[in-house]
Amino acid sequence: MELPEEVQALLNAEEYRDTASLSVIGLAIAGRREEAKASRKQSGIEDTWLEAEEAYLGIDDANRAEFANARWMKPTNMDGPITTMRREISEEVKSSVFVRLTSRYVDAGSAKLSEILLPIDDKAFSLSPTPIPALIKGKADLSQVVHNGVPLEKEDGPLTVKDLAEEKMGIALKKAKAAETRIYDWMVECQYPAEMRKVIFDAARLGVGVLKAPYPRIVKGMSMTKNVLQIREQLVPAAKWVDVWNIYPDPACGENIQDGDFIFERDYLSARQLRKLKGLDGYLSDQIDKILKEGPGKNSVDNPGRPDEKHNNNRFEVWYYYGSLKREEMERCRPGSTRDVDNAEVYALVTLVNDSVIRATINPLDSGTFPYHGVPWQRRPGHWVGVGVGEQVRMPQRMVNAATRALLNNAGKSAGCQFIIDQGGIVPGDGRWTLLPDKIWYKVADSVSDDVRKSFTSIVIPNMTPQLMSIVEYGFRLAEESTSIPLITQGQSGKTTPDTFGAAQLQNNNANQLLRSIGYAFDDYITEPVIRQFYEWLLLDPAISEDEKGDFHIAAHGSVALVERAIQDQTIMQMAQMAKDPAFGVDPKKWFKLMAKSKRLDPRELQYSDEDMAKLAQQPPPPAPAVQVATIRAEMDKAKIAAMQQDGKADRDLAMQKIKVDTDRDTVYVQSEQERTRIMGDARMREIEVKRELALLEYANRHQISLENVKAMLARTAMTLTVQKQLAGVKQAVETDKRKNPQVARTEAEPPGRADNGRAFEQ
Repeated sequence: MELPEEVQALLNAEEYRDTASLSVIGLAIAGRREEAKASRKQSGIEDTWLEAEEAYLGIDDANRAEFANARWMKPTNMDGPITTMRREISEEVKSSVFVRLTSRYVDAGSAKLSEILLPIDDKAFSLSPTPIPALIKGKADLSQVVHNGVPLEKEDGPLTVKDLAEEKMGIALKKAKAAETRIYDWMVECQYPAEMRKVIFDAARLGVGVLKAPYPRIVKGMSMTKNVLQIREQLVPAAKWVDVWNIYPDPACGENIQDGDFIFERDYLSARQLRKLKGLDGYLSDQIDKILKEGPGKNSVDNPGRPDEKHNNNRFEVWYYYGSLKREEMERCRPGSTRDVDNAEVYALVTLVNDSVIRATINPLDSGTFPYHGVPWQRRPGHWVGVGVGEQVRMPQRMVNAATRALLNNAGKSAGCQFIIDQGGIVPGDGRWTLLPDKIWYKVADSVSDDVRKSFTSIVIPNMTPQLMSIVEYGFRLAEESTSIPLITQGQSGKTTPDTFGAAQLQNNNANQLLRSIGYAFDDYITEPVIRQFYEWLLLDPAISEDEKGDFHIAAHGSVALVERAIQDQTIMQMAQMAKDPAFGVDPKKWFKLMAKSKRLDPRELQYSDEDMAKLAQQPPPPAPAVQVATIRAEMDKAKIAAMQQDGKADRDLAMQKIKVDTDRDTVYVQSEQERTRIMGDARMREIEVKRELALLEYANRHQISLENVKAMLARTAMTLTVQKQLAGVKQAVETDKRKNPQVARTEAEPPGRADNGRAFEQ
């Protein structure tokens, strides 16, 4: 019985592994690795990286000894000795301060760019169906569809070519949005923004940042089914940051690592981690056993690497090779893996440890593209590594350090004096040549100088702080100009900051030209390639429904749009009135979204939900404008009539209130007049009484009689007058009655005749 070819290949796998061909393949791949290592080292980019790393940490030759006790500190080259102690203190002590200007601008630039390029409520790409000319043309065709000579109908009329074209385009658009949502979910699950912030930080510090995407990652999910915990594993694409020190591309890649034939990534594994790989799919257990016997350290990279990187000689150096292999070479590494491959070469992923192949697999992407994407901060012609902020600010950093150290050295020297002593002219009284308060000095007897002041003098070194500070300030200004990151974008102000708001805004907008350039670079180097590879993964994954697959166009617009949105923040706010005017054709909802995002707000938290919008849509539509105008006018007329009636009632109430007030005022006036009259009458009566008393006193004094006698006489006179008055009244009544009735008899009491003048009270 003859077995199938693939089964026979699996049975003969150990035979292939025992041959020398596997070692030859490993050595061939290791040769490419050495080529990539040598090329990167000879390019000088590692020296630039090391200098930028040290500048960010605040290390240079003047203060390197101060970091000797740091375990991560290493010499700058392979021939340099390991520093184990601090430098010896010399006679002359000089300043070794390091002004961390580099870290300031690196942090400001990376933070500003991360804030703009990585919003919390938006994505930097979109998928749309690839335009098909036939469908675009069909949207304008209103002719009825005829099938086998029979015109086709739909529920509301004839079926036209336009209907079919719109239906197909609608299905394609639905698939594109479903695929876009899935890709975005993959990016959210792997914390894509957090990884991208690391990439941006590397780009600002070293000139290039590297993102690895997509790479396969196993995601575990848990759920409860009938009180039973279900754990499921799923293979999904992910993205992560990769240290640029561990990336070695093809020397012929030029400015884009994707243009090379291969790329290497370095990593480290402990013996335990390496041992766990035995038995996993694709790993060669016999090769792993051989490597464990050899031990770590067989091959290592002879570059200084990051100064803050901790090294462990007990770890194995692992190399991941992405590149092409011959079909037969891949078959020797993994029998049966190329049965469906017709090409002479395959795109492979090979894992090397100690120059031995422990795993080989075909690239999961049929296009063979590398899952590594490097983005430069600013383009360096002919090289995949760009120019970072650390390199841009290198010269200002040196200027500021040198001027600051000179300033401190000068300050220390100018704080004291330089003494010049003629030892042949004076001697100290205590025998010690030190300066102390109230110290005694003796003049030498045989001294040739007759002026002791000539034997002892001091010189003060001038203080040059203003001159040196001008150099420091010049260095800071050069840092702004070299990096295109002014102080105003860092939330600070200086001599270069304008005084007016308009000038400050103009300076800020001009400074954002760098952000525009980096935004374009991110779309070209990161967003578009990464989304394209995620899209390819989606198409090749059999577990994904066909409803999410199709011919889509990738629009990597996010980075540039987000940068422009940040720059146009003020303009968006000024368009508020335009959004209200339908003459401009501006959608108020879209304007609100842009405005909220420019203020770093999530518009979804402020807008109606879909359910609320559905409820609003179910409400009856507003009346026609003419009806609405008539209704408003009628309501206005009613309001006017009601207002007039209300005004009439108010006038009447006001008149009544006025009458009442007038009446109350008159009543109060009469009462006050009566009270005033009563008071005046009482006062008049008291005045008369007083006059009467005075008259009595005067009369008594004149007639030499007592006051009591006068009062008695007055009382008698008053009684006489009273009687006379009563009699006169009676007489008048009698006379009146006599005219009517004649008198019958005359009274005897009536005095006879008439009294003389002045004697009426006596006769």
